[in-house]
Amino acid sequence: MNAPAAPGIRDGMTPRQVTFAFRGLLAVRLLGALANGIMLPFIILWAHRVGGLSGAAAGALFLVQAAGELTGGMAGGVLADRIGHRRMMLLSTTGMALGYGSLFLVHHAVLALVLFLAAGLFESAFHPTIAALIGNLHTDEDLHQAYGLTRVVASIGSVVGPILGAVAVAFSLSSVFAVAGVLLVGAAIAAFVTVPADRVTGPETAQEAAGGDAKNVHSPFTHILRDRRLALLILGGSLLTITFTWWEADGLVLLNRVDSISPTAYAILFAVDALAIILFQMRVSRWAHHRNTARLLLLGAALQGAGLAGFAAAGLGYPALVAAALVTSFGMMIYGPTTSAFVSRHAPAGSSATYQAALSTSQDIGSAIGPMSGLALGRIGPPALVWLTALPLGLLAGLATARATRVPQQRGAGTIPALGAGSARG
Repeated sequence: MNAPAAPGIRDGMTPRQVTFAFRGLLAVRLLGALANGIMLPFIILWAHRVGGLSGAAAGALFLVQAAGELTGGMAGGVLADRIGHRRMMLLSTTGMALGYGSLFLVHHAVLALVLFLAAGLFESAFHPTIAALIGNLHTDEDLHQAYGLTRVVASIGSVVGPILGAVAVAFSLSSVFAVAGVLLVGAAIAAFVTVPADRVTGPETAQEAAGGDAKNVHSPFTHILRDRRLALLILGGSLLTITFTWWEADGLVLLNRVDSISPTAYAILFAVDALAIILFQMRVSRWAHHRNTARLLLLGAALQGAGLAGFAAAGLGYPALVAAALVTSFGMMIYGPTTSAFVSRHAPAGSSATYQAALSTSQDIGSAIGPMSGLALGRIGPPALVWLTALPLGLLAGLATARATRVPQQRGAGTIPALGAGSARG
């Protein structure tokens, strides 16, 4: 039996107010994705010409940003559950705006690294907090489509952002950070105007949800360490992120070993992925709405693995690569919203942002291991070995995450409540 829900922002709100708040969160997510898309293609170039970082040292910007996200993610989720999700959303968007926006004025390597680290810390709290807020606003039945729509607006930002960045670069390289900062200030304003205050869900809320038995109340990190379901979700998500980075980070090098492909043609594959999400994500979410969670996780992970394995057919020509990218994209359309909805639906009372933050560590783990492992496999054997390895790893990830929906609840451990294997929700 599920634990009582923690008090959230949806309590006492009318349907119109819920819709207004959700649209505000979509605007926040869109503005955040636009800001990221504006900066990302030009960071290395800016580091070389303006930021005082030369050669391989320019890559340190991404390293310190990732370090900030990895070290601050869990802390940000815990803090969001303690001070309130709306407050953390305002804090994280404002911090990102100041961190990235200040780079417009920076011409020194040390300052650039410090600001990227600070911005990464704030960004690590942004994603789990907005995921928790979306979960707070929606009923269990609507979660899958809500997270699907969030992915759509994020994909729109990833497509439009680089175009806006190219316009900004026409004025100066540093202008991309000024524009990103302005957009993130807009995100903070949108959150302030549209998202109502939520009640803080500290330890006393968890104790109330546990029936007042102090023995059943644990710290957020104890929840994470004891929760076998979450461990399986993180394992599966990490495997999928590792294999995805073989395409995202190593793909151009690996594909050029089979057949020459230009950087433009390679970038178009990611545009195909983003456009597929924009066009089909909501249809996929509606199809998945009442389907079995375990089967959806297995199917989504298997499709991603099969799509990446399809890159082994690069010798057949560019259409084969486009088909592989589309299959990979459809796998992610199924897997991503299903995982977020499951965690939102079954996180212990007062720990929704903490659990979303824990889930997001799979992205950090995969991003840290993926690029090195892909290149290492590429040195051991032909590029096809890398792509074909993605299929069994995708299946393993699917089996692990499907198993997570069937692990029984441990009494008094504060784990995610059990969801029967035959459940059709999610």
